Amino acid sequence: MSAPLKSPKKLIEELGIIEPSEIDIEAIAQYCSATVLYEPLRGCEARIVGNQERAIITVNAKSSRTRQRFSAAHELGHWMQDRNRIGFSCTEDAFISEWRSDNPERLANRFAADLLLPPHMFQMYARNLPLVFDSVRSLASVFETSLTATAIRLVELGSYPGMIIYLVEGHRRWFISGPDIPPALWPRESPKRASIAWELANDIRADLGPTDVQADSWLEHPRSQWYELVEDSVPISRSAVLTLLWWKNEKQLLDLTRDGDE
Repeated sequence: MSAPLKSPKKLIEELGIIEPSEIDIEAIAQYCSATVLYEPLRGCEARIVGNQERAIITVNAKSSRTRQRFSAAHELGHWMQDRNRIGFSCTEDAFISEWRSDNPERLANRFAADLLLPPHMFQMYARNLPLVFDSVRSLASVFETSLTATAIRLVELGSYPGMIIYLVEGHRRWFISGPDIPPALWPRESPKRASIAWELANDIRADLGPTDVQADSWLEHPRSQWYELVEDSVPISRSAVLTLLWWKNEKQLLDLTRDGDE
């Protein structure tokens, strides 16, 4: 008889997990009839094979612990959501790039985020933390999760309005806005030269940390030139940059709300 399909929230509740340190991905996988093994892999970060009753998740033994945990949780997501199509081999790019596309990789990423960074638990630790990568690194240490997944969570569940943008070779691959960001604020396909991300992408400077920039460096809205936001951008590979945008001064958001999100 196959293991029942369960949501991350249901698994957290059934296992009585109340602290980040109790999120034991190997034990959770075993509870779901999946065994996690660690072996050197080439060409992918993790893979899963299985049938209706059992699955084997193989994770790259050479990867960092945070990558291993997310890889295992991602593959467990395939097991719990794609049971009849099981047989996935996932690269690092899938864990970073597939956050907005409507496909099994995005759903597996979301499953992993909900399991390793449970919303109710994450919100307690993230309360009142500024929307910058120093906060992300602190939270990633507590939850033992990747920079990208933790940054997305902080945008979605943190105390302040913001946005995360993933750039490859200076061009936007995806973005995620927090719940308080009006739909009218849409990021450019490529940031302007005045942005920190543009300078990082063009090897002009190293990571500077949080910096005040003109909002129109990032946003297409016609009135963005009159506002500022806080940009924190970090390189995550030779060609990719991850950016947090934080409306520390919320005047633009308030003005748009008064204008009816025009």
